[in-house]
Amino acid sequence: MTPKLRSIRTEIDKIDEELVRLLAARVDAIRAIGACKKDDKDAAILDAPRERAVAEAWAKEAEARGVSSYFVGRVLREILNWSRRDQEAALGRAAEAAPKRLRIAFQGTSGSYSELTIRKLFQIRCPGEEVTRLGRHTFKDAMAALLEGDADYALLPVENTIAGTINEVYSLLAEHPVTVVDEEAWEVEHVLAGLPGASLEQIRTVRSQAVALQQCHRFLNDLGCVAEAAADTAAAAHELKAEGDPTVAALCSEEAARDLGLDVLKRGISDQQVNLTRFILIGHKPEPFDDRLPARTSILLSVNHRHGALARCMQELADRGCNLSKLESRPLPEAPWEYLFYMDIEGRADQGPLSEALEAMRPLTNRLQILGTYPRRVGVANDAVPVTTPRKAEEEMVHAAPPAAPVCKPNPNLKNVARKDETRTVVRVGPVEFGSSRFVLIAGPCAVESRQQIFDAASMVKDRGAAMLRGGAFKPRTSPYSFQGLGHEGVEIMQEAGRAYEIPIVTEVVRPEDVDEVAARADMLQVGARNMQNFGLLSKLGTVQRPVLLKRGMSATIEELLLAAEYIMAGGNRRVVLCERGIRTFETSTRNTLDVSAIPVLKDRTHLPIIADPSHAAGRKDLVIPLALAAAAAGADGVIVECHPRPEEALCDKEQALVGDDLDRLVQRLRPILESQQRHMNVEGPNESDDGGPCFNGF
Repeated sequence: MTPKLRSIRTEIDKIDEELVRLLAARVDAIRAIGACKKDDKDAAILDAPRERAVAEAWAKEAEARGVSSYFVGRVLREILNWSRRDQEAALGRAAEAAPKRLRIAFQGTSGSYSELTIRKLFQIRCPGEEVTRLGRHTFKDAMAALLEGDADYALLPVENTIAGTINEVYSLLAEHPVTVVDEEAWEVEHVLAGLPGASLEQIRTVRSQAVALQQCHRFLNDLGCVAEAAADTAAAAHELKAEGDPTVAALCSEEAARDLGLDVLKRGISDQQVNLTRFILIGHKPEPFDDRLPARTSILLSVNHRHGALARCMQELADRGCNLSKLESRPLPEAPWEYLFYMDIEGRADQGPLSEALEAMRPLTNRLQILGTYPRRVGVANDAVPVTTPRKAEEEMVHAAPPAAPVCKPNPNLKNVARKDETRTVVRVGPVEFGSSRFVLIAGPCAVESRQQIFDAASMVKDRGAAMLRGGAFKPRTSPYSFQGLGHEGVEIMQEAGRAYEIPIVTEVVRPEDVDEVAARADMLQVGARNMQNFGLLSKLGTVQRPVLLKRGMSATIEELLLAAEYIMAGGNRRVVLCERGIRTFETSTRNTLDVSAIPVLKDRTHLPIIADPSHAAGRKDLVIPLALAAAAAGADGVIVECHPRPEEALCDKEQALVGDDLDRLVQRLRPILESQQRHMNVEGPNESDDGGPCFNGF
């Protein structure tokens, strides 16, 4: 370091010291104002005109000194935010009601975002009090600590701006006699942490909680490392510290890295700039807070099962100007087709317009439970100091060129899946070939309902030229009241039908512990859309000698589908067939939207076969054949369609089930498309297994 540079840094250190001193002096003044407001009940906590005047003065002074007013405005927003919080602490009501020593249960470990949120919240609620943070393995464990008296409060997350609602926490609130007493938000800012002295170039493996890894997908892709899931972000940092491997890094908070003595190798690595998690503080009974603070009330209700009941409840809120900030619904297990609604409403349940609205709503409900009224800290707008886009950035936005077409960068993590040359993999299931010049038609019912139904279905699809029989023995359904399948009994029925009609079978497996037993009977194992990122299941499938049909998740990107296939292949099982089954879009005329473009894109990116599922994409019988033809024209190696010998009796998806005549029309209309591509239907071939095992039911 040169003497000049050392001198400048010394000067910066002195300036920083003076900044902290001035901030401390400002905080002391704010606390004095808070003490005055505690005595003066008419004084508002938020003085908007005063804050706007301060913001204008800061901006004017910044411009005069040649400093960005945007930068100065951001600093001021943080100062004013904490000024209000210090005033709230000065009011002292929460602190007076709290015990001297507090125990707060949370899910995670030291340095996790939950633990950091506790630090932030209790600086306001109980400044100066001793707070013990009790990390627990699960949300349920944290709630149990509260219920059993091991903790005074539990802090749990309820929603994230990227991941959405955390339904498990809402279920715990509904099941137990607890009260929401406060809330807090934490801005999630992931960093890449490594061992002291490690460099970014050394890193080969990155660990973190699964959602955190997804939130930094683009960075990890560019880094070209292997991603490994951990219990939470802080746990990944603790594992790194314990193992001492310089080629491993953790995605975690900067605070966790600092507490463990790790180096921050990279900041600003999230795909989305804004990533906020909202937490609630749960206690045993309601707690008072100053009437001048903005309030939020959380309730849950079930309405009378009659037309317009929920709408009338909503109207009672609207008529009184009560703002509904959140509405969630969940099915009631004890009452099929009835639902429990969770609401967050601005205001207090015991006074004002919201109190009147709740009383008017009670006769319209079967259950109305107030979960708690508490200070509203999340989503409170700060109109006094607007954050504006810097002028330079505005000019760049105006003059920016149209966005370029997306370019697919090779992902180094796709070591087994990526296409390296013109060679394509052919996956054999007995006499059936995926990925050759043969086009595979898989057909059968959505679910295995009975032995007679499956045998009738096997006869029907075999006579119509289908190469494989499909049928779901395990059915993960959106509603817990829908038919869930016959389980292992259903797999046995499928095996019998396959043997009787000499046709290979494919059925879904949903749990890692069921894989070996299902693989002993089925010729091909299917991973459904809901399980595409069930990484434990994918890893287990990598260890068995059975072909796998991997369906794309309803909200998954093509990249994520390929990475799911990589999980299976990395475990040693290289016989994977991909399936495009439709994705969720804004369109409501079909069940899902069949992404036909995914077929040629996948053919360009991977050597694996790709088929399509038009039945689950359409959700309508009349659209299945047109979509199947479109998939064949786009180059799909096959289609899997739902059919039923008696659709009117089907226990699930009867609206999209084809019958025998429909299969005849499908095969007839497929042939000219395939002939134009120099392909043909796969209805005959060698009746043998490619691995010497009991594939194709032992034929």
